Formats: sequence, structure tokens, C-alpha cells
Amino acid sequence: MIANTPRLFASLLPRLQIGTVCDVGSMNGADAARFRAAAPTARVIALEPNPRNFALMQADQRLHACGIELLPWAASNRDGASELFLVCADYAGGDPRRGMSSLFRRTGEWASSEAVAVRTTRLDSLLQPAAAPRARLALWIDTEGAAFEVIEGSSGVSDRVALVHVEVETEACIGARQRLYPEVKQLLGRLGLRELATDLPRSAVQFNALFVARRLSAAERLTVHGLLWRERLRYLVVRTLGRLCPGCLRRYRARCGRTR
Repeated sequence: MIANTPRLFASLLPRLQIGTVCDVGSMNGADAARFRAAAPTARVIALEPNPRNFALMQADQRLHACGIELLPWAASNRDGASELFLVCADYAGGDPRRGMSSLFRRTGEWASSEAVAVRTTRLDSLLQPAAAPRARLALWIDTEGAAFEVIEGSSGVSDRVALVHVEVETEACIGARQRLYPEVKQLLGRLGLRELATDLPRSAVQFNALFVARRLSAAERLTVHGLLWRERLRYLVVRTLGRLCPGCLRRYRARCGRTR
């Protein structure tokens, strides 16, 4: 089912009583701040290995004010170090290429311009010692081709992972060795999660997918599906509005932006 998966993820954080949210590949901390607003009592951790992005996040007092933990590490399937390949970007402005750094070396139009050494961590190494035994976890993964490795590195805490929002690819458009959507989905299935929705058709080269734990209670499953259908209806209304009246859609989005 296609729906607004970022909105659905944030809506589910309090409903599923998530204790820790991990924003993996944070770029600027904006998503982490949104998760803090959605789940005020949760622990929110933002990992961003690109040193230029991380310096800007450290200087952002809004992130510190709302208690977001900032870590300059790359999540992966091993504890150690790796090269992070950076793409040339304007870090002073809102250049989306700021978020294109990857543990895979890009080629072609988005070829990497520089490599830096970064620390890598398994999420279970990071989360296991500090997390309460039954505290639920939610993972937001946007790691430019390295989603499979991030999820592998969370296997030690998979029994506590209730939500995973992950950016996936259907073609090796970032690195020749990257693992693609079918493998990511299969791995999450082995770890006890099922796919709930995507934000684009599965034929797209890159899209986001939202997974939820199978072990939820009957009441929680009912809540999840109620929110899913609400977001699906909203998606259909917005798409129809965009076709019939583009100006109306712009005004609707502007109004939603002001009231969030």
C-alpha cells in the first residue's frame, strides 16, 4: 500500500510506546526533532557520520534544547572504522546533496569528491547496554545504499524493534555491492517485521518502506491499521486534489505546514 510513510512512522511512535528512536543518517537533525515532538518522553539518537553535517548539527541549539543525542558515527554491521565517501555539496544552504554521502563510492554524475575516515557501530552495540530490557525501539534508516548492513547490525536487539522506516533501492544506483530492496525486505522478515506501506510504487528506483513488528497485541494491530488507512485516504485525497486543482493543493500544503 502507498501512503505517507514518514507521517505514519511519527504517528505510530507514541501509539506503540516507543522508548528509543534512532535516526540513522540524520543529515541535519530535522527528522530527529520531529520524532522528539511526536514522542516527548522517548530517547532520540541521531547518527550522522559526515563531519560537515555533524558540525552544523552540533551548532544547532534547537537539537540540544530538545535533548537529542548526537553521534558522529556511521551505523553498519560491524564495530570499527570505514571510509565515508562525500559528494560535493553546498553545506551553507539547503543543498539536498548534503545527504548523499555513503559508505559506498558513487560513480557517474554523483561521483564522490572526497573520502574521510569515520567510526562505524552496530546498532545493537550502541543500544543494547543502555536500553531497558523491554523498551521498544524504532529505527529511521536513510544511509544511501547501506540499509542492509545497518539492519544486520541491529540483529542483537531485533526482539525490541517495533518500527523500521528505511530508504531502499531496486537498482544498484549508489554502489555496485549494495544490497537491494528484496534482500532488505527478506532480512527484516527474518527479524520479525512485516512491510506496512511504501511511499512510492515498488517499481521506483528508490523509495521508503515502513515495517512493523509482527508481535504486536491485537489492540496495537488495530491501531496500526487504522492509522494506515487514514494515511492512505489522505494520500488519495491529496493526489486527486493535485490533479483537479494544483493551486488548491499548494494552499492545502501551505496550511498544513503552518499548523504542524
